[in-house]
This record gives sequence, C-alpha cells and structure tokens, in this order.
Amino acid sequence: MPLRMISVVLAFGLICLTLGLAAPAQAQTPFTLEWKTKMKFGTVASDEAAGGTIVLSPAADTTTITGSLTDFGGTIKRGKLRITGGNSKAFVIVSWPSSFTIRKGTSTHVMTVSNITMNLTNPVKLSNSGAKTIYFGATLTIGADQKKGTYNDEGGFTIDVNYL
Repeated sequence: MPLRMISVVLAFGLICLTLGLAAPAQAQTPFTLEWKTKMKFGTVASDEAAGGTIVLSPAADTTTITGSLTDFGGTIKRGKLRITGGNSKAFVIVSWPSSFTIRKGTSTHVMTVSNITMNLTNPVKLSNSGAKTIYFGATLTIGADQKKGTYNDEGGFTIDVNYL
C-alpha cells in the first residue's frame, strides 16, 4: 500500500477579540493578541485505505499519533499566543470554536482541526503587567487517501478574550 506524505502548519491569520465588561462603571483596558508560534503537527504519511489522527499537546511540543499514519518527524510546535494590554491581575475567559478546516493550497482537499485545548484553565489570570502567554494544542484528523502536500488554514479561527 502506498503512503502519502503530509505536512501541516497552521498559520492563524484571523484573531477576533471580544471584550466583555465586568461592570458598567469600570473602564477596561483593551487587549492585543499576537501569535508567537504557529501550530505544527509534523510530517506523517497516510495509508490509502485508512487515516488517523495527530493530537498536539498544549503542554509540550509533542504529538500522539493514532490510526494508519506513519510518523516521519518534522517540526512539532504547539501554538503560542500572547495576550497583552489587559488590566493588571484581571481574570479573563479565553474561548475558540470547536473545530475549523484546513486546505491544501487552493484545492478541494481539506482536513479538520478539532478539540482545541490550551495549557491553562479558564478563568485565566493576567500578570501584574496585564499579560499572559497561552499555549494551544489540537487534534488533526487525516482521512483515508488524504492527498499529499502541505495544508494550511486560510482565514484562521476566532479567539475571544473577555474580562470576567
């Protein structure tokens, strides 16, 4: 059975910021969100008859591979997001969609990224300077007969950060 090489880099392009106010009389400082590191799932080969998943940990630059995938190493990086500009020692809620789709170039070949997780638990406490670094992981589902190539997100996904 032939194997197909797949490399996945998620370059999150869109970050949406939603601010929720703790109380009507309190002024809240707006946030700045900056991706420091893109999620990278490494390089795998998929079987024509069956696919599998790659689970990227938010706690370390490691993956767990299941199904009929062969691991060829490559770069593995959890996503790293920096929140700055918040109120000192404030608590925030960080949320994101349950899944999104990535695509091979402009083709119709897609994969799903789901089960997005972070290394912290909500609510997240900002530092004395109103900042925090958060690491993200996720599950990438690779289908049977997935076409070889490099897959990227097109528009990214939305992350909401709200004051508690």
